[in-house]
Amino acid sequence: MMNRNFSCAFSLVLGTLAIAACNSESADDTPVEASRAMRIESLADAACNRYEDTGAGCPGYGTGSGQKYADENACESDFKQKAEDLWPVDKCDDGRIDSSRFEVCLNKAKSFACSTGGQNILDAISALSECNADQVCTDSP
Repeated sequence: MMNRNFSCAFSLVLGTLAIAACNSESADDTPVEASRAMRIESLADAACNRYEDTGAGCPGYGTGSGQKYADENACESDFKQKAEDLWPVDKCDDGRIDSSRFEVCLNKAKSFACSTGGQNILDAISALSECNADQVCTDSP
């Protein structure tokens, strides 16, 4: 019984450390760092969730005027392709995407996803500036 309690407590501590490492603002050099594919998936999910938020003034899915994406699959496919193009494997392979810079990029992508008209152009420029490989893929290989 004592060994089981110790084991559970030890697992809880390790889990807490792993979560803390994942949420760190420092360079990603932990074994639990998200892979390039996971970061791309996360960016697409966040941007497309924002795009569909009509309550926040975003376009939402459909085929009406100002709606770029008919559905979530089309949105996610587009954002995944954009991220793959911005983060080539030779510059952004697993272990090289910096967490804090990824978060800045993620916020810019969400702004870009929601904006329309002239603001969309400005948000696109800002997102490209903050999301390019030179900005996001700064951790050492």
